[in-house]
Amino acid sequence: MKLSHAATVVLASAIAVGAFVPSVPATRRMMMASTSAASQTRTFSPLAMSEVMDAETVVEGEETFEFQAEVGRVMDIIINSLYSNRDVFLRELVSNAADACDKKRFLSISDADTASLAEPTIKIKSDKDAMTITIEDSGVGMTKSELQNNLGKIAQSGTKKFVEALGEGSADVNLIGQFGVGFYSAYLIADKVDVVTKSMQPNSPQMKWTSDASSSYTISEDSSEPIEGSGTRLVLHLKDDALEYMEPAKLEELLQHYSEFVEFPISVWKEKTEYKQVPDEEAEVVEGEEPKMKTVPETTEGYEQMNTNKPIWLRTPNDVTEEEYKDFYQGAFHASYDEPLAHTHFSLEGQIECKSILYIPGMLPFELSKDMFDEDAKNIRLYVKRVFINDKFDDIVPRWLKFVRGVVDSQDLPLNVSREILQKSKVLSIINKRLVRKSLDMIRDIASDEDESKYIMFWNNFGKYLKVGVIEDARNKDDIVPLLRFYSSSSGEEYTSLDDYIKGAKENQKQIYFVTADGKEKAQMSPAAEKVRSRGFEVLYLTEALDEIMIENVSAYKDFKLVDVSKEGLKFDDDDQEDRKKKEEELEAEHKSVKDYLETALAGKVQKVKMTDELSESPAALVQSAYGMSPTMQKYMKAQNVASGGSDAGMMGSFNQAVLEVNPKHPIVQDLARMVGSQGDESEEARNFAVLLYDVAALTSGYDIEDSGDFAGRILSMMTSKAKVDIVQDAEVEVTKAVEEPVKELEIVQDAEVEAPSSSATEAQIEFFGLN
Repeated sequence: MKLSHAATVVLASAIAVGAFVPSVPATRRMMMASTSAASQTRTFSPLAMSEVMDAETVVEGEETFEFQAEVGRVMDIIINSLYSNRDVFLRELVSNAADACDKKRFLSISDADTASLAEPTIKIKSDKDAMTITIEDSGVGMTKSELQNNLGKIAQSGTKKFVEALGEGSADVNLIGQFGVGFYSAYLIADKVDVVTKSMQPNSPQMKWTSDASSSYTISEDSSEPIEGSGTRLVLHLKDDALEYMEPAKLEELLQHYSEFVEFPISVWKEKTEYKQVPDEEAEVVEGEEPKMKTVPETTEGYEQMNTNKPIWLRTPNDVTEEEYKDFYQGAFHASYDEPLAHTHFSLEGQIECKSILYIPGMLPFELSKDMFDEDAKNIRLYVKRVFINDKFDDIVPRWLKFVRGVVDSQDLPLNVSREILQKSKVLSIINKRLVRKSLDMIRDIASDEDESKYIMFWNNFGKYLKVGVIEDARNKDDIVPLLRFYSSSSGEEYTSLDDYIKGAKENQKQIYFVTADGKEKAQMSPAAEKVRSRGFEVLYLTEALDEIMIENVSAYKDFKLVDVSKEGLKFDDDDQEDRKKKEEELEAEHKSVKDYLETALAGKVQKVKMTDELSESPAALVQSAYGMSPTMQKYMKAQNVASGGSDAGMMGSFNQAVLEVNPKHPIVQDLARMVGSQGDESEEARNFAVLLYDVAALTSGYDIEDSGDFAGRILSMMTSKAKVDIVQDAEVEVTKAVEEPVKELEIVQDAEVEAPSSSATEAQIEFFGLN
């Protein structure tokens, strides 16, 4: 395999060895991996000290070793390029110290002389005057030869030969990650490192290794403060731009982030202020009364343990209480006010070893409330031997489980050299499958809980993630679909599932009917859904744009076909298809004049007009062809086009040409028929009426009105016409009343034989009222 230049540089960085002493399990795996690699490639062999360095005596008891040129380049890569965040230096060095402590405990089991020793510890202390940080462990320690092998040699497999193999493209890329470089992360913040160590082997002298990461290092016997028993003391001489790490608060923060679950006690030297009650000497003393007290601060210095939290995932589930699970969740994920809905605690054994605890939150995490796939959301925390590695691995779980929180602790994960990038492998795939399966088990447990409000809470918070799972995760789609929930025409304010729908289905029903809309209320208004409800069938309401994309991946469920009622050619299970076809032909023939007129008036707006007797309340409905876009999807596509810099003007014109289904029995349609019959095809009133019928059908079917100004004009025209009719009718009534009253007066005058008014007045009245 030929490697790119970039890959060559990264792989070259893998050849540095940095742990003080790897733990026994890690050593065993490295030996097996090295044996396997050697059997496959037989390219690398350890370099002798004479090949790597030249030694010369500078002063009595101190030896100086010069690095080869290749090693210097690798060191530069490690210090300046390998790590993306120099905070990890403490994680790496503490991990090395924990490995040394772990090996000491392992060796003490079989050694009677050391079995009674106290538990190994790790202590960290900063010195602001000397500008140093000291990390000391009481682990196994190292001899002079171990210092040379573990800190002096860079790449047991041979620096020069490995670099040459990289250049030829023949290096086994699986070797990446087998070379620990953690120790050299110290140079991220230090320009000089002293390693003082004493091996637990009998009569071992205390040795000192020193290097400023330039071209050489020295090894000599050490006469500084003696190490009790055995152990290693690192002294980091800080760079000028790394003085922040001398603050105990900063060290404490990093330890809590990376090393809070390390098995051995980790303590930091810090000032502590305590408040004590002491007698107030200045206060007046009253005989017979207790002396008055005052509170004074008392500052002391000492070591304080940082990693008091216990990694409960390493215990068996039967040994952990529900309260401990809750406390761990709230502490580890900083969710003090959230109680998880469910949790699962499990381990993998056999081909790989892994321990994990997963949680389903009780509420939507804040970082996901703005972006459901926020890259900064930290849901799964990855540990290796209790040491935190990262919480931003994308492949550990699929993104539709972004809301699931938990920890995964495995020594088999394939990390890159800096332990910051998770590489794709069969191990990762196995862990991914198990995490998904356990997450689905938790969700099913919530759904089957007697307290139905729990799943309602879960669905309201995380239902959209399951919909994404149906779309993106074909392997687990069949397990996710039963967990989906919908509103329906029969469920009222409650949710229903596909299983509940099937239980309530009519005899011989083999279809699940659904309609898409922008909300439950609009779905209820949909004329397309009206056609199904009128026959007594339940209709599912899909009320989000995501629903339509999701439902395209669910064509059937338990022998029931899912049918969109807003599509043309809807067929019902209880229909005789021959009779249905005959009825439709009769309707088309009977109302041909209205149908033809609507197709002419709405040319460019609809594909065709179809008469139907399926609508019971609405005058008309817009439906799409079998492969057309629903109105919800059209809005989504239009928004996407605008967001990408396009224009929404006319974009959806062709898609909007749906089929107009008309109910000829509706009074509005009958009025239109009369207008066409009496006023002819050129009537402006009839045309406005036809277009208004289309607009109302579009609105109730979920479409947008393309020209809102034209729509408003038609509404105002109709309102004005109605107002004119009302004014004329009111005027006619007033005239009728005015005519009747003078006639009565004339009759009264004639009967009373009263002298008639002047002829001019009588003629004016008669002329005004039209009386001759």
